[in-house]
Amino acid sequence: MLYGLTTEKETLFQGKTERFNNTYYFDGPSFQFGDANFVRLADAVIDAERNIHNSEVKFVQARLWSAGGTIAENETLLIKDYTDLGVSGSTTPLHAETAVMVEWECDRKDARGRKVYLRKYLRTQTLPGGTSEIARGKAALGSSSKVPFKTYADKVQSVQMVDNTVRFNLISPGGRSPKAAANGAADAYVRNREFRRN
Repeated sequence: MLYGLTTEKETLFQGKTERFNNTYYFDGPSFQFGDANFVRLADAVIDAERNIHNSEVKFVQARLWSAGGTIAENETLLIKDYTDLGVSGSTTPLHAETAVMVEWECDRKDARGRKVYLRKYLRTQTLPGGTSEIARGKAALGSSSKVPFKTYADKVQSVQMVDNTVRFNLISPGGRSPKAAANGAADAYVRNREFRRN
């Protein structure tokens, strides 16, 4: 069954609290509303994200729903509020609208034979092991900067359920899975990702 999970976060930017999110899709067994596995999935993804964000980022909410159907068919399965802050201890700041892109190569190519990637853009506010040149996009991320994002990628690619026998596996909305276990990695350069404003 296909599930969608959105993690909501907020940070102060230009005198305003800006809320932003990341959305994930997972393939897993069918569970009923209120199942403990939904809490396990939300907590695991939030925990993985907290380790790459600094304390200027507050985690607000996780929302999980059944995906793959129409808007009328999909159902909310979990809404959980959080008050946790990011815990990355890095001292290299990133601009609030700068993101690290993490990508997983998928198991299928597109109609033209090109590689397809599943990507997440993470406004972490910090860059572990980074320098000001890397943070400004003038130099590529070194291995010390990439390691925490590799750990994050591995954690969200496959989440173990409560009984420790079955997993929720990361997947694209269109059904493409990462090509192999633990194949996620940070891109070489940081990216600009502006906040959406009304």
